[in-house]
Amino acid sequence: MGILGWDSHRRRKAEKVRESRGFTLIELLVVIVILAITLTLVGFTFNRYLERTSAKRAGELFGQDLKAARNTALRSKQRVVLDFDESGLGYVVRVQAGDTLFRRNFDPDATLSLSGLDLQLPGDTVAFDRRGVANLSGGFGSLGRAIFSAGTISYAVSFNSMGSSRVGET
Repeated sequence: MGILGWDSHRRRKAEKVRESRGFTLIELLVVIVILAITLTLVGFTFNRYLERTSAKRAGELFGQDLKAARNTALRSKQRVVLDFDESGLGYVVRVQAGDTLFRRNFDPDATLSLSGLDLQLPGDTVAFDRRGVANLSGGFGSLGRAIFSAGTISYAVSFNSMGSSRVGET
């Protein structure tokens, strides 16, 4: 083998180094474009997921708050009112004496951010009397309805005069 064998080995090694210099600029650009498209699609999907969960969770909270308001009316033997502020994206729950039990806000700075809130009852209030029954006259028959929207996603909460509710996508 000697010197001749060593030279051919070095020559083969040098050819391999020349063949594998790395990626070309076009190959790198193709990879970057594919990554950009993928990240854009993931961003849109994630944003839609956040809208969906915000609207649904807000509807679920409203259902829980209806039950809490009714239970408070029954226990305290006082009228309890859920007063909607649609332009402020929230509502307040108060007892007849004027004390505020709690307040829900769904504005852009809140944990659950909504773009729309609509209680489809006259006066934008739901009031439970001291027996725990809400007057839903002017609503959808014996049901009241509230719409919670985030972006293009909306969830409707249908509820009866006893505070039972059901949340569904519109």
